Amino acid sequence: MTLPLSITTLIGQPILFSPGLPDNFASYRLEGAKSFYAHSENFGDLLYQQIAHNGFTAWISHFILTKPADFKITANVNDLLMHYTIKGSMCYMIDNKESITSEHQLNIVVSRRLKHIIRFKSAGVYTAINIHIPITALQEFADSFPVVKLFLEKINIGDAVTLLEHNMVAHERLRGIVQDITERKLLSAAGEKYREQKTGELIIESLDMLSRYLTDASGLSAADHERGERTEVHLLKHLNMPSPPTLRQLAKFAGTNEKKLEDIFKTRHGVTVYDFFQNARMRIIYRKLTESDIPLQDLADEFGYTDYSSFSYAVKKRFSYSPRELRKKNLA
Repeated sequence: MTLPLSITTLIGQPILFSPGLPDNFASYRLEGAKSFYAHSENFGDLLYQQIAHNGFTAWISHFILTKPADFKITANVNDLLMHYTIKGSMCYMIDNKESITSEHQLNIVVSRRLKHIIRFKSAGVYTAINIHIPITALQEFADSFPVVKLFLEKINIGDAVTLLEHNMVAHERLRGIVQDITERKLLSAAGEKYREQKTGELIIESLDMLSRYLTDASGLSAADHERGERTEVHLLKHLNMPSPPTLRQLAKFAGTNEKKLEDIFKTRHGVTVYDFFQNARMRIIYRKLTESDIPLQDLADEFGYTDYSSFSYAVKKRFSYSPRELRKKNLA
């Protein structure tokens, strides 16, 4: 058996797996999956079932423990290994730091040379999915999911990407896919094909979720940047208005709250939403004043000023020159 992980006891004794599942574990059997198990009087039983092997490899693991246990985990792959907890709370010891996982949580993404301890603090049944995605397959997702670039960088230096501090709990759609994989009862050939397909969906949904919620160095997620970009485009369509849509209207348009939208603009541009609008608006006005011969009154009307004096005051306040002086200065 070749697992994407090597498992040993804390003293380094390998956990040896045998093919198939004993009859007393028939309720755990997934039709069409390739199964292996290991048993020890010291901890209980470990079951691994391979559910996908076409372009990527996925395993369902069951730790059926009769007592608390610790295991050393070593990555056997040079690519990407995602871990999704289905049932039970587990602890990870990475760089001497202990982190507790929860059910339906994307826990860690493993690259080469990773070694850590997984700790089970009580007897019980613990279930997870491990998905191994080769680098060549992962690179195909780089243009679609920003988080993939982060993973590729980490893989190159042999680090693990820990998601625990981000509380990456799967949304309902992702949970539904996992439930389909683990609970749908199908005959052998159909079951194998079905789980292969569902595992592909699980990868896509996981990368999409991570891309939306993992933050970059600025503290914004890909979803935040998307909200900011859409709002910026929306604002630029309103430059001829005397004032922009209200912050409440813009927040509703962006699908967030007012404070978050202000934070996004301050992070992306260093200014408030209103200042972003005014800066863009004044840049257009300046260009039309200095690069065209459009009558000044027409420019005031075009940008929604109620009268020319209001237009002149706004231009002079921004550029220290009146519209007429700016145009004359440029012609000189």
